[in-house]
Amino acid sequence: MKKLVLLVILFTSLCIISCNSSNKSEEIASYTYEEKKVEMSNALRVKIPDWVKEGKVCYGLVIQITKERKPITGKPVKAKVVQIDENSVKMKALETVILYEGPDRNLKGINKGQVWDEKEGDLYLTFDEAVEALKKMEIYKPD
Repeated sequence: MKKLVLLVILFTSLCIISCNSSNKSEEIASYTYEEKKVEMSNALRVKIPDWVKEGKVCYGLVIQITKERKPITGKPVKAKVVQIDENSVKMKALETVILYEGPDRNLKGINKGQVWDEKEGDLYLTFDEAVEALKKMEIYKPD
């Protein structure tokens, strides 16, 4: 009797599993995917240099600003272009940059691996070009 009950349970379980898997196969077979190519908007294309491509290593700017959005100080940061979207370029910091270490020991700047969306086009091929841009803004303070 126990063997019969066990066989019925096993048979029922197999039927349920096979019915579900055939439904999933049909669902997967009917799935279609249309890849949409994302391109920079014209407004962003004007700000971003032509050489910016996914995977490119370059320099961005880390700028400390006041509550009124006035820049105080800035430093270059080595970064990689991760993704180009319609309205921004996703960047990943390849180094940690410290602008200011406050009395509560909170670091102000950017950490290695941190990601940000670049919308202003402040990207430069070399460290020196990035420093020059900060000097023009009169906010570069060397270490």
